[in-house]
Amino acid sequence: MIEEGFIRLYATDFAALAARAEGGADVEGLLSKRIADARSHAALMDARKGEGHLPAVAERLDLEAVRASSRVIRESLDVAGALARRKAFLHRVAEILRAPVAAEKATIAVRAAR
Repeated sequence: MIEEGFIRLYATDFAALAARAEGGADVEGLLSKRIADARSHAALMDARKGEGHLPAVAERLDLEAVRASSRVIRESLDVAGALARRKAFLHRVAEILRAPVAAEKATIAVRAAR
């Protein structure tokens, strides 16, 4: 069973990174790290709770991308442009999460007790 808390955690984090990027911050390093965290955490959640956690986050990001963000509307002079950039950012993250990863080294290891 896919955990809603897991989906919400990463969707919120990626939306916050989109807002920081709109504010002019360089978020590429943070974005790469958070994507790696999401992949690793999803592998662990899939093993414990059932398959589909990472695709569920990507799907939620697609839904979030088309929603108007009150923060963007409140803080931006170019609302239409800011919403379009937020949408593009979140869709890009969703596509990265959907892309297969070749022979990635796991960052969270689960070991059997000896």
